Amino acid sequence: MMRAPTLCLALMLALPVAACGSGGGAGNNSQQAATAQAEPPAKLTEDPDNALLPVTLPSPVALNAIPAAFQGRWGMVANDCDPKRADTKGLLTIAGDRLSFYESRGTATRIRREGADRILFDLPMSGEGMSWSEPTILTLKDDGRVLVRDVTAPADRVGATRYQKCPA
Repeated sequence: MMRAPTLCLALMLALPVAACGSGGGAGNNSQQAATAQAEPPAKLTEDPDNALLPVTLPSPVALNAIPAAFQGRWGMVANDCDPKRADTKGLLTIAGDRLSFYESRGTATRIRREGADRILFDLPMSGEGMSWSEPTILTLKDDGRVLVRDVTAPADRVGATRYQKCPA
């Protein structure tokens, strides 16, 4: 007669084999597994790495200048759009490949499009006697009335800023 620990060990070793099946019987587990992988998960958060349904992102397309939809005057608040005011600290003006802020300026390089409403570029900047570079993403929202500027580096400048299109 088998002792209890030996019996438990024998059952534990036998369970995975029983669970996987032997290929016979009514179901074919390998075929069922392949079918399960082709279907999207019930909750997309169960597959955050898109392992079941990979998403192919478009490759960025190189551009010579910032597209016209991104050009113009953009304000963080309504007063930034008033040309009579001297305190427009949240004003961003985009002309050609140049971005002008209250006390700094930069010329975009390596401009790339990632979809109809999203571009990314490197932005060497200067202002107040300093120079730095800001890898930047611009995204248009609300039919081009809102611009989101995302700075991805350096660490002390990382963040997103939301602008409203100034009236012409």
